[in-house]
Amino acid sequence: MISNSAARRSAGLISLLAFLYQGCAPAAETPTAKMDHRFELAISRLEEKTDADSLAAAGLLRTVDRKPDVAVDLLARATAQAPERADLAWLHIQICRQVSSCDSEPEESRLRALDPSNGAGWLNAVARGHASKNETAELAALTALARTERVDVYWTTLIAHLTNAIAATHEVPLSEALVYVIGVLAAETIPAYQTISNLCKDDRLRNADVLKDCQTVALAFERGDTDVTEMVGVTLAKRVWPADSVEWASAAEAQRIHEYRSALLIHSSFFTLPAARWATKYLALCAKNRREQDLEVGEIIEEGKDPDPPPDPAS
Repeated sequence: MISNSAARRSAGLISLLAFLYQGCAPAAETPTAKMDHRFELAISRLEEKTDADSLAAAGLLRTVDRKPDVAVDLLARATAQAPERADLAWLHIQICRQVSSCDSEPEESRLRALDPSNGAGWLNAVARGHASKNETAELAALTALARTERVDVYWTTLIAHLTNAIAATHEVPLSEALVYVIGVLAAETIPAYQTISNLCKDDRLRNADVLKDCQTVALAFERGDTDVTEMVGVTLAKRVWPADSVEWASAAEAQRIHEYRSALLIHSSFFTLPAARWATKYLALCAKNRREQDLEVGEIIEEGKDPDPPPDPAS
Protein backbone atom coordinates (compact mmCIF):
# COMPACT_ATOMS: atom_id res chain seq x y z
CA MET A 1 0.00 0.00 0.00
CA ILE A 2 1.37 3.39 -0.87
CA SER A 3 1.87 5.75 2.08
CA ASN A 4 -0.22 8.89 2.35
CA SER A 5 2.80 11.10 1.63
CA ALA A 6 3.79 9.00 -1.38
CA ALA A 7 0.23 9.08 -2.62
CA ARG A 8 0.24 12.86 -2.49
CA ARG A 9 3.44 13.01 -4.49
CA SER A 10 2.32 10.58 -7.16
CA ALA A 11 -1.44 10.98 -7.27
CA GLY A 12 -2.61 14.21 -5.70
CA LEU A 13 -2.27 17.95 -6.00
CA ILE A 14 -1.18 17.76 -9.63
CA SER A 15 -2.63 21.17 -10.33
CA LEU A 16 -0.72 22.88 -7.54
CA LEU A 17 2.52 21.13 -8.39
CA ALA A 18 2.29 22.15 -12.02
CA PHE A 19 1.62 25.73 -11.00
CA LEU A 20 4.60 25.83 -8.64
CA TYR A 21 7.02 24.01 -10.90
CA GLN A 22 6.31 26.27 -13.85
CA GLY A 23 7.24 29.34 -11.83
CA CYS A 24 3.86 31.02 -11.73
CA ALA A 25 3.49 31.13 -7.96
CA PRO A 26 4.21 34.44 -6.29
CA ALA A 27 7.05 34.64 -3.81
CA ALA A 28 4.81 33.88 -0.87
CA GLU A 29 5.98 31.99 2.16
CA THR A 30 5.04 28.33 2.05
CA PRO A 31 2.95 26.75 4.83
CA THR A 32 6.10 25.07 6.20
CA ALA A 33 8.01 28.36 6.57
CA LYS A 34 7.60 31.15 9.10
CA MET A 35 4.25 32.78 8.52
CA ASP A 36 4.30 35.82 6.27
CA HIS A 37 3.37 39.03 8.10
CA ARG A 38 0.55 39.63 5.64
CA PHE A 39 -1.07 36.34 6.63
CA GLU A 40 -0.78 37.32 10.29
CA LEU A 41 -2.68 40.49 9.46
CA ALA A 42 -5.23 38.44 7.53
CA ILE A 43 -5.77 36.19 10.56
CA SER A 44 -6.38 39.21 12.77
CA ARG A 45 -9.00 40.51 10.37
CA LEU A 46 -10.62 37.09 9.98
CA GLU A 47 -10.86 36.60 13.75
CA GLU A 48 -12.78 39.86 14.04
CA LYS A 49 -15.51 38.55 11.75
CA THR A 50 -18.45 36.35 12.66
CA ASP A 51 -19.23 34.45 9.45
CA ALA A 52 -18.37 30.76 9.23
CA ASP A 53 -15.92 30.97 6.34
CA SER A 54 -13.84 33.72 7.95
CA LEU A 55 -13.66 31.89 11.28
CA ALA A 56 -12.78 28.61 9.57
CA ALA A 57 -10.09 30.28 7.45
CA ALA A 58 -8.60 31.83 10.58
CA GLY A 59 -8.67 28.42 12.25
CA LEU A 60 -6.90 26.78 9.34
CA LEU A 61 -4.18 29.43 9.35
CA ARG A 62 -3.74 29.13 13.11
CA THR A 63 -2.54 25.57 12.56
CA VAL A 64 0.41 27.00 10.62
CA ASP A 65 1.68 29.12 13.51
CA ARG A 66 1.23 26.14 15.83
CA LYS A 67 -1.74 27.32 17.83
CA PRO A 68 -4.03 24.27 17.57
CA ASP A 69 -6.03 25.20 20.70
CA VAL A 70 -6.94 28.54 19.15
CA ALA A 71 -7.63 26.82 15.81
CA VAL A 72 -10.05 24.38 17.45
CA ASP A 73 -11.92 27.21 19.15
CA LEU A 74 -12.24 29.08 15.85
CA LEU A 75 -13.50 25.96 14.06
CA ALA A 76 -16.03 25.34 16.84
CA ARG A 77 -17.32 28.88 16.34
CA ALA A 78 -17.43 28.35 12.57
CA THR A 79 -19.46 25.15 12.82
CA ALA A 80 -21.81 26.81 15.29
CA GLN A 81 -22.43 29.57 12.74
CA ALA A 82 -23.07 27.04 9.94
CA PRO A 83 -24.21 23.77 11.55
CA GLU A 84 -25.45 22.48 8.17
CA ARG A 85 -21.96 22.60 6.58
CA ALA A 86 -20.43 19.10 6.40
CA ASP A 87 -17.19 20.52 5.00
CA LEU A 88 -16.62 22.62 8.10
CA ALA A 89 -17.49 19.68 10.34
CA TRP A 90 -14.77 17.64 8.64
CA LEU A 91 -12.21 20.42 9.02
CA HIS A 92 -13.17 20.80 12.69
CA ILE A 93 -12.68 17.07 13.24
CA GLN A 94 -9.24 17.02 11.67
CA ILE A 95 -8.01 20.03 13.65
CA CYS A 96 -9.57 18.69 16.87
CA ARG A 97 -7.51 15.50 16.57
CA GLN A 98 -4.34 17.57 17.11
CA VAL A 99 -5.44 18.71 20.57
CA SER A 100 -5.38 16.16 23.40
CA SER A 101 -8.22 17.86 25.26
CA CYS A 102 -10.50 17.92 22.21
CA ASP A 103 -12.96 15.06 21.70
CA SER A 104 -13.72 14.66 18.00
CA GLU A 105 -16.37 11.95 18.42
CA PRO A 106 -19.39 14.27 18.82
CA GLU A 107 -18.40 16.13 15.66
CA GLU A 108 -17.86 12.82 13.83
CA SER A 109 -21.39 11.77 14.77
CA ARG A 110 -22.69 15.10 13.51
CA LEU A 111 -20.84 14.67 10.21
CA ARG A 112 -22.37 11.22 9.75
CA ALA A 113 -25.82 12.73 10.28
CA LEU A 114 -25.12 15.61 7.89
CA ASP A 115 -23.63 13.40 5.17
CA PRO A 116 -24.47 9.74 5.88
CA SER A 117 -23.18 8.50 2.52
CA ASN A 118 -19.68 9.82 3.28
CA GLY A 119 -17.38 7.27 4.90
CA ALA A 120 -14.92 9.92 6.12
CA GLY A 121 -16.99 10.17 9.28
CA TRP A 122 -15.84 6.65 10.23
CA LEU A 123 -12.11 6.95 9.50
CA ASN A 124 -11.16 8.19 12.95
CA ALA A 125 -13.24 5.48 14.61
CA VAL A 126 -11.19 2.89 12.74
CA ALA A 127 -7.98 4.64 13.82
CA ARG A 128 -9.06 4.78 17.47
CA GLY A 129 -9.90 1.08 17.48
CA HIS A 130 -6.49 0.34 16.03
CA ALA A 131 -4.64 2.62 18.46
CA SER A 132 -6.35 1.05 21.48
CA LYS A 133 -5.77 -2.48 20.10
CA ASN A 134 -9.54 -3.01 20.25
CA GLU A 135 -10.04 -5.24 17.23
CA THR A 136 -13.78 -5.52 17.80
CA ALA A 137 -14.21 -1.75 17.65
CA GLU A 138 -11.83 -1.48 14.72
CA LEU A 139 -13.71 -4.04 12.64
CA ALA A 140 -17.09 -2.60 13.63
CA ALA A 141 -15.96 0.80 12.34
CA LEU A 142 -14.71 -0.84 9.15
CA THR A 143 -18.13 -2.41 8.65
CA ALA A 144 -19.80 0.96 9.17
CA LEU A 145 -17.42 2.51 6.64
CA ALA A 146 -18.30 -0.27 4.20
CA ARG A 147 -21.95 0.78 4.36
CA THR A 148 -21.15 4.22 2.92
CA GLU A 149 -20.87 5.19 -0.74
CA ARG A 150 -17.78 7.41 -0.94
CA VAL A 151 -14.97 8.98 1.08
CA ASP A 152 -14.95 12.76 0.70
CA VAL A 153 -12.77 15.38 2.40
CA TYR A 154 -14.66 18.31 0.79
CA TRP A 155 -11.49 19.35 -1.00
CA THR A 156 -12.76 21.74 -3.67
CA THR A 157 -15.45 23.17 -1.39
CA LEU A 158 -13.00 24.10 1.34
CA ILE A 159 -10.50 25.53 -1.15
CA ALA A 160 -13.12 27.82 -2.67
CA HIS A 161 -14.67 29.02 0.59
CA LEU A 162 -11.50 29.52 2.62
CA THR A 163 -9.43 31.10 -0.16
CA ASN A 164 -12.11 33.66 -0.87
CA ALA A 165 -12.43 34.46 2.84
CA ILE A 166 -8.69 35.12 3.16
CA ALA A 167 -8.57 37.19 -0.03
CA ALA A 168 -11.52 39.27 1.22
CA THR A 169 -9.29 40.66 3.98
CA HIS A 170 -7.31 42.46 1.23
CA GLU A 171 -4.08 41.58 3.03
CA VAL A 172 -3.07 38.79 0.64
CA PRO A 173 -3.56 38.52 -3.15
CA LEU A 174 -6.03 35.88 -4.30
CA SER A 175 -3.38 33.72 -5.97
CA GLU A 176 -1.17 33.62 -2.88
CA ALA A 177 -4.12 32.84 -0.64
CA LEU A 178 -5.07 29.98 -2.96
CA VAL A 179 -1.61 28.40 -3.00
CA TYR A 180 -1.40 28.72 0.78
CA VAL A 181 -4.83 27.21 1.41
CA ILE A 182 -4.14 24.25 -0.87
CA GLY A 183 -0.88 23.54 0.93
CA VAL A 184 -2.34 23.74 4.42
CA LEU A 185 -5.46 21.75 3.55
CA ALA A 186 -3.29 19.01 2.05
CA ALA A 187 -1.50 18.71 5.38
CA GLU A 188 -4.54 19.03 7.62
CA THR A 189 -7.56 17.45 5.91
CA ILE A 190 -6.28 14.52 3.84
CA PRO A 191 -6.08 11.70 6.39
CA ALA A 192 -3.55 8.92 6.66
CA TYR A 193 -5.09 5.79 5.16
CA GLN A 194 -2.52 3.29 6.45
CA THR A 195 -4.82 1.89 9.15
CA ILE A 196 -7.44 0.95 6.56
CA SER A 197 -4.75 -0.60 4.41
CA ASN A 198 -3.45 -2.69 7.31
CA LEU A 199 -6.96 -3.96 8.03
CA CYS A 200 -7.41 -5.05 4.43
CA LYS A 201 -4.44 -7.29 3.77
CA ASP A 202 -2.79 -10.63 4.47
CA ASP A 203 -4.50 -13.11 6.79
CA ARG A 204 -7.38 -10.78 7.60
CA LEU A 205 -8.68 -11.27 4.08
CA ARG A 206 -9.19 -14.96 4.82
CA ASN A 207 -12.17 -13.86 6.90
CA ALA A 208 -15.09 -13.67 4.46
CA ASP A 209 -16.80 -10.81 6.33
CA VAL A 210 -13.65 -8.70 6.46
CA LEU A 211 -12.95 -9.39 2.79
CA LYS A 212 -16.45 -8.31 1.84
CA ASP A 213 -16.13 -5.11 3.89
CA CYS A 214 -12.73 -4.33 2.37
CA GLN A 215 -14.08 -4.83 -1.14
CA THR A 216 -16.89 -2.37 -0.48
CA VAL A 217 -14.56 0.10 1.23
CA ALA A 218 -12.24 0.01 -1.79
CA LEU A 219 -15.13 1.07 -4.02
CA ALA A 220 -16.06 3.90 -1.62
CA PHE A 221 -12.48 5.18 -1.74
CA GLU A 222 -12.49 5.01 -5.53
CA ARG A 223 -15.51 7.33 -5.50
CA GLY A 224 -13.72 9.80 -3.19
CA ASP A 225 -13.30 13.45 -4.01
CA THR A 226 -9.50 13.67 -4.28
CA ASP A 227 -6.94 11.97 -6.49
CA VAL A 228 -5.23 10.65 -3.37
CA THR A 229 -8.36 8.97 -2.05
CA GLU A 230 -9.27 7.48 -5.42
CA MET A 231 -5.79 6.01 -5.91
CA VAL A 232 -5.84 4.52 -2.40
CA GLY A 233 -9.11 2.88 -3.43
CA VAL A 234 -7.51 1.61 -6.64
CA THR A 235 -4.66 0.04 -4.68
CA LEU A 236 -7.08 -1.58 -2.25
CA ALA A 237 -9.35 -2.84 -5.02
CA LYS A 238 -6.49 -4.52 -6.86
CA ARG A 239 -5.60 -6.27 -3.61
CA VAL A 240 -9.04 -7.45 -2.47
CA TRP A 241 -10.66 -8.33 -5.81
CA PRO A 242 -9.52 -11.21 -8.06
CA ALA A 243 -7.45 -10.16 -11.07
CA ASP A 244 -10.08 -11.56 -13.43
CA SER A 245 -12.94 -9.60 -11.83
CA VAL A 246 -14.81 -6.62 -13.25
CA GLU A 247 -13.87 -4.63 -10.14
CA TRP A 248 -10.12 -5.26 -10.59
CA ALA A 249 -10.33 -4.25 -14.24
CA SER A 250 -12.27 -1.11 -13.34
CA ALA A 251 -9.61 -0.12 -10.81
CA ALA A 252 -6.84 -0.67 -13.35
CA GLU A 253 -8.68 1.49 -15.86
CA ALA A 254 -9.16 4.24 -13.28
CA GLN A 255 -5.43 4.21 -12.65
CA ARG A 256 -4.69 4.41 -16.38
CA ILE A 257 -7.03 7.38 -16.78
CA HIS A 258 -5.51 9.11 -13.78
CA GLU A 259 -1.97 8.71 -15.11
CA TYR A 260 -3.00 10.02 -18.53
CA ARG A 261 -4.70 13.09 -17.10
CA SER A 262 -1.87 13.79 -14.66
CA ALA A 263 0.61 13.82 -17.53
CA LEU A 264 -1.56 16.35 -19.39
CA LEU A 265 -1.92 18.57 -16.35
CA ILE A 266 1.76 18.70 -15.48
CA HIS A 267 2.48 20.28 -18.87
CA SER A 268 -0.72 22.31 -19.14
CA SER A 269 -0.53 25.89 -20.38
CA PHE A 270 -3.39 26.54 -17.96
CA PHE A 271 -0.68 27.19 -15.39
CA THR A 272 1.22 29.71 -17.49
CA LEU A 273 -1.61 32.19 -17.08
CA PRO A 274 -0.96 35.30 -14.98
CA ALA A 275 -1.34 34.41 -11.30
CA ALA A 276 -4.54 36.36 -10.68
CA ARG A 277 -6.25 34.94 -13.75
CA TRP A 278 -5.16 31.39 -12.91
CA ALA A 279 -6.49 31.71 -9.38
CA THR A 280 -9.84 33.07 -10.55
CA LYS A 281 -10.29 30.28 -13.09
CA TYR A 282 -9.18 27.60 -10.63
CA LEU A 283 -11.59 28.79 -7.93
CA ALA A 284 -14.42 28.90 -10.47
CA LEU A 285 -13.72 25.26 -11.27
CA CYS A 286 -13.65 24.44 -7.55
CA ALA A 287 -17.06 26.04 -7.13
CA LYS A 288 -18.49 23.96 -9.99
CA ASN A 289 -16.97 20.57 -9.18
CA ARG A 290 -17.35 18.49 -6.03
CA ARG A 291 -14.42 16.24 -6.93
CA GLU A 292 -10.84 17.23 -7.62
CA GLN A 293 -10.89 14.76 -10.51
CA ASP A 294 -13.77 16.57 -12.21
CA LEU A 295 -12.01 19.90 -11.72
CA GLU A 296 -9.00 18.45 -13.54
CA VAL A 297 -11.22 17.32 -16.40
CA GLY A 298 -12.47 20.90 -16.62
CA GLU A 299 -8.89 22.18 -16.82
CA ILE A 300 -8.05 19.72 -19.60
CA ILE A 301 -11.16 20.63 -21.59
CA GLU A 302 -10.36 24.35 -21.26
CA GLU A 303 -6.95 23.47 -22.69
CA GLY A 304 -8.75 22.06 -25.74
CA LYS A 305 -7.61 18.50 -25.08
CA ASP A 306 -9.44 15.22 -24.64
CA PRO A 307 -9.60 14.19 -20.96
CA ASP A 308 -10.14 10.55 -21.95
CA PRO A 309 -7.14 8.48 -22.99
CA PRO A 310 -7.15 6.48 -26.22
CA PRO A 311 -8.23 2.85 -25.88
CA ASP A 312 -5.72 0.63 -24.15
CA PRO A 313 -4.15 -1.57 -26.86
CA ALA A 314 -3.60 -4.30 -24.28
CA SER A 315 -7.31 -4.65 -23.57
